[in-house]
Amino acid sequence: MKRFSAGLTALIMTGSGSSHQELYTSQAVVSRAFQSRISENGISLIKEFEGFLQYAKWDYSQWSIGYGTGIDKDAYPNGITEAQADKLLRDVVIVYEGYVQDFLDKYNIKVNQNQYDALVSFTYNLGNVWVSKDTVTIRNYLIDGVHNYTDTQIKDAFKLWCKAGGQVLPGLLRRREMEADLFLSKGSGTVDTFKGEQWRITSSTGVRVRKSNDTSSEILTVIPHNQVISVTEKIEKEGFLWGKISYGGYIGWCVLDYAERIKGNIDTTVIPDEEKYEKWRIVSDNGVNLRLNYGTSSDVLKVIPFNETITVYEKKDYDGYVWARTEYGGVPGWCVLNYASKVDTAEVKLSGIRIHRVPDKVTYTAGELFDSTGMQIVAVYTDGTEKLVEDFGCSGNTNIPGISLITIDYQGASVDLSVLVDPPGGDLNLNGVVDADDSYNIKRYILNHKNDISYEKLGDINGDGKVDVFDNIRAKQDIFKNNAGT
Repeated sequence: MKRFSAGLTALIMTGSGSSHQELYTSQAVVSRAFQSRISENGISLIKEFEGFLQYAKWDYSQWSIGYGTGIDKDAYPNGITEAQADKLLRDVVIVYEGYVQDFLDKYNIKVNQNQYDALVSFTYNLGNVWVSKDTVTIRNYLIDGVHNYTDTQIKDAFKLWCKAGGQVLPGLLRRREMEADLFLSKGSGTVDTFKGEQWRITSSTGVRVRKSNDTSSEILTVIPHNQVISVTEKIEKEGFLWGKISYGGYIGWCVLDYAERIKGNIDTTVIPDEEKYEKWRIVSDNGVNLRLNYGTSSDVLKVIPFNETITVYEKKDYDGYVWARTEYGGVPGWCVLNYASKVDTAEVKLSGIRIHRVPDKVTYTAGELFDSTGMQIVAVYTDGTEKLVEDFGCSGNTNIPGISLITIDYQGASVDLSVLVDPPGGDLNLNGVVDADDSYNIKRYILNHKNDISYEKLGDINGDGKVDVFDNIRAKQDIFKNNAGT
């Protein structure tokens, strides 16, 4: 089964006329406000069986890297670190959580955390088997109620999926047995769900949890690197983005500038800077270093370029320099003011951004990685001036065929784009994979029992210009590959 990283796949301007838009409007991706999530125990299980690949490797029907993540062959020419692989896994597993969640919601099935982890691991390895109806025994057991079946029957249902190329693979058999054992073990409570937004800590030294959203507030505990947290409230205050969280038995606030948002969406309350905060403009042609702390020995986070205006929230004399606590490009830190000049707070401010040029490549097939080559974003200021910017961010998800929204943001301003992703050949039900439903509908089309003009293109898997029995054979081959643990 192809498991593609959750990078963006295609960007096109909203409203640009396209027959694809007419075909896939009803298939627009909708993000879930409250979706269950796999636990760290489940993540560890997936890592154990996928193993770590530093360099891309051909794996049955796809190029894989890291912990079984499908990629384009040349996406990582210099290889990948374990930290990068962990991020790719966590990004892409969201899609497989969605497959399981859709199935459980459809039949109103309740599972505990261990059962949920086992099902997501099963799905990550095999693909979206939950739409295959009678062909997946464990699916039927869940619908009927697993309490109606013995442990042996449930284990056997998992072990039905341990073959590749018609042969039982010892590694797959062991994986199915461990997934079954996890499923049957006593779960510790209900499935872990998040409210608001999920963020992952990216700072190697962790992030402090404080009693209130103030850097002088009491420190309650420290959230370690790579930990996932749920944020229920956000406040932008004095150059920091604060998130209200619950961690380690404490309820408090942490700075989200040292974390990355994974999913979810809640509003941010912006507390305007008071007039006491000074504005300074960088006058050094080479810009100034933004450091993690004041002092020339502190780590450099980025460079604030010439002519950029910053807000100074605090000043400190140290090491022969005047240091300012500020933020730039969403990153908080300290810089010297010796290479800047104070400006009037009523001067020019950023009023918004616009897309000056879309990427060179704007049409993709589900699973391809987004190529931003050629894309240009322009910042617009209150005095009417504009400038091209490079340190903008993108957020969105394009793993499923259809149209979704991608948000481009820069220093608090944002603009939305439409996203168009074509389905792979044979994916008639537009769920991202070729499954039994697609094979059945191709067969109906061939026998003239179903007449749908869209099938003439999507059903022509082998590209010979017609939908015939060879396309149905190809569909069955694709289904076999998807179900063989690839």
